[in-house]
Amino acid sequence: MTVFDIAIVGGGPAGLAAAERTLAAGLSTCVIDEQQRPGGQILRQPPAGFSVPGWLSGAPYRKGRALLDKVSDDAKLNWLGGHSVLGITPDPAGEAGFTLALSGTMGGVSEVQAKRVLVAGGCYDMPVALPGWTLPGVMSAGAVQTMVKAQQVLPGQRVVLFGTHPLMIVLAQQIIEAGGQVEAVCFAQSFAQMAKAALAHLPRAITMPAPLIAAAGGMAVLRRAGVQVRYGAPVLRSEGEGLGGVEQVVIAGPKGEEAIACDLAAMCYGFLPQADLVRQVGAGVRWSNPAGGWEAVHDDAMRSTVPGLYVAGETTGVAGSDAAMAEGAIAGLAIAQDAGVLTARDASAAMRGPRSARKAMQGFIDLLRAVGDPRPWLPAASAETLLCRCEDIPAGAVDKAIADALAVGPSFGASAIKLRCRAGMGLCQGRSCEHAVIRRIAAARSCAEEEVDGFRPRFPARSLAIADLLDDAG
Repeated sequence: MTVFDIAIVGGGPAGLAAAERTLAAGLSTCVIDEQQRPGGQILRQPPAGFSVPGWLSGAPYRKGRALLDKVSDDAKLNWLGGHSVLGITPDPAGEAGFTLALSGTMGGVSEVQAKRVLVAGGCYDMPVALPGWTLPGVMSAGAVQTMVKAQQVLPGQRVVLFGTHPLMIVLAQQIIEAGGQVEAVCFAQSFAQMAKAALAHLPRAITMPAPLIAAAGGMAVLRRAGVQVRYGAPVLRSEGEGLGGVEQVVIAGPKGEEAIACDLAAMCYGFLPQADLVRQVGAGVRWSNPAGGWEAVHDDAMRSTVPGLYVAGETTGVAGSDAAMAEGAIAGLAIAQDAGVLTARDASAAMRGPRSARKAMQGFIDLLRAVGDPRPWLPAASAETLLCRCEDIPAGAVDKAIADALAVGPSFGASAIKLRCRAGMGLCQGRSCEHAVIRRIAAARSCAEEEVDGFRPRFPARSLAIADLLDDAG
């Protein structure tokens, strides 16, 4: 079995920034990622041998691309692309570090051993169940962005973006530049509500004006393209004829319901941290506001509550790629210090820069979270709307399971509902529906979401074929 000084789970900005520091410190480093090429979602690379003219050439990507080029070109880096981490097991004696079980795109299960592990798994779109969301052509904003960024492929030609998150402005601009037509960008909240939320954080956010300037530039592009940016326009449902796909979205307009024709509807209500492995290994997490999900708890050097396990980037809370790079750099330096190849004094001195940068970003992060807060605007799922798509469990069945559990007693979590109706028992391991189940339980129990236990994390953290496990056993 291959043994490394450090195994980094996630090849996005946080993982790459950490690898830059651990490689410079002389530590044997492997980076494990489900994608074949490094970069993560923000720096989504085209497939090898595939060329995209002007790929991510804008100013917001320059820092990340420089980091990507530097780390990718380092011959000492062990890149394990096309692999999912199924589980992380600490050595009970505390001597061998951790064993990571991996599954690859070619099948089979393998293992990697590392003295220390950094989880920098990024985040994913928060799925929101509303009537018609299972129609072909209803997608998450991140899924559309992946196709546009990496291959300039548009999954539809007439696009409606809807939700609460300002990323919709960025995606609309990218769709236009790829040759698509954006019919409308529909924010559920009013412009006055967004402005009020922004003003509370503007004094601190303005100290780093680049993201605000980029947002203004995106709005200018949409105006020139004649795109409707609608405020106070929550989407009620998507409509279409079966497998023919989505044909229109219906919004609550000022004069009642209004339909907007489209063949692609992309939702963007926020993002959830990827903390499955952190939870599985027993490290501390907390409910992540405002969108939800679980974020990893850590100290000021990105150490988790499990010795030898570090966390960075969106796994600790969704804050953007620049914050992820700063946290990854801090984590990499802490790993080098704990491995004994960097003194505490030198590590502390080297951390000042990324710590200062991360602190300076917090004003804009808080502004973005406040402006895009989805909680007052989440669409209502009808009783027939599927809440758990993997197991075809409608919202009504989940609510009945919650009512039955509540009749027994008030102290129950998401796993109790899974046992009663199978919600969360499918291929996605609850990543799609857990936040929604927790919100419904919290509402029924009249408590905060953080007081509700989530699904119990189990091995494997990603789905794999039973044949792969049997082959491994043989």
